[in-house]
Amino acid sequence: MTRKLFASLLLATLAWCAQAHDLDIRIRGPVVEKKLPSGSGMSWHRGRYFVVGDDSPYLFVLDRKFAITDRVLLKDYPVQADGRISKKLKPDFEAMASVAWNGSVWNLILGSGGVKGTRELGLLVSTDGKFKVRAQDMGGLYQDFAALAGFQGGQAVNIEALAIARGDAFFFNRGNAVRNLVFKVALGDLMDYMTGKTRRIAAIRMHEAQLPRLQGVEAGFSGADFWPEIDSLVYSASVENSGNAHDDGAVLGSYLGLIPLTALKNGATLDLTRSARLISRNNAPVRTKVESVALTHTDRRRATGALVSDNDDGSSEFFDLVLSIRP
Repeated sequence: MTRKLFASLLLATLAWCAQAHDLDIRIRGPVVEKKLPSGSGMSWHRGRYFVVGDDSPYLFVLDRKFAITDRVLLKDYPVQADGRISKKLKPDFEAMASVAWNGSVWNLILGSGGVKGTRELGLLVSTDGKFKVRAQDMGGLYQDFAALAGFQGGQAVNIEALAIARGDAFFFNRGNAVRNLVFKVALGDLMDYMTGKTRRIAAIRMHEAQLPRLQGVEAGFSGADFWPEIDSLVYSASVENSGNAHDDGAVLGSYLGLIPLTALKNGATLDLTRSARLISRNNAPVRTKVESVALTHTDRRRATGALVSDNDDGSSEFFDLVLSIRP
């Protein structure tokens, strides 16, 4: 057996094991940060976490202990006395990922969609300390997502997570309004769109996903990152007792799980109902609404990182995370 074939079989085996209930989740925390409202998107680069809130005008920089070390104004929004943007005006920044482009690393930040002209903003923000910001209207791409999904009657996308893996970008649509979906586009095409070189991405693939239910409510995608050694996307999915994409509801808990890239072919439906793992302590769900996951170190059996939660009270909760694949 060649080394290349053996490596491929090992990756496939590890991914399968993770799908077969062998993913162990350990968390520590929470660390509550009241000066960072509504944490919703998070990434990691060179020893720093970058975090956005869905109703905050800032990109925050945090150290390993989740202390704020810097912040940069993304756009000058009017804020209320508590520092938050009103629900009517908020950009709803929900998805973020680190992107290597043009010799630098950038944070790609996305509004969720759903409110034309308000929640369709995309931003590229440099991580070099100068925090250069490039803006793009995501409305055209989001409309193409909605058309591909067959949304009708004013239904719109609700993009809650973004992950970059092997030259592709994966957009996660949260199913609290319609359906849990994963849209896939080539990263080069996405960057051409973000930088204005093209107005449309022709090649879009879509996968429908089925997630587990908690107290009768289906979980909805909320965050994502890439675990390269096992060629899998790590996703978070939270359960909130709300029937739409705009109103808050009771927080019931959150899940974590893996999607092997090999499963994202030919438009196959993703059945994640049995492989997703409920975040628990003492055999009880941790009642936190995980919004994003950021990995800091990975190998073939273990990944470390952090989770950020928004429990709709104006603050953010951070958890240290360890994921392990049992032998």
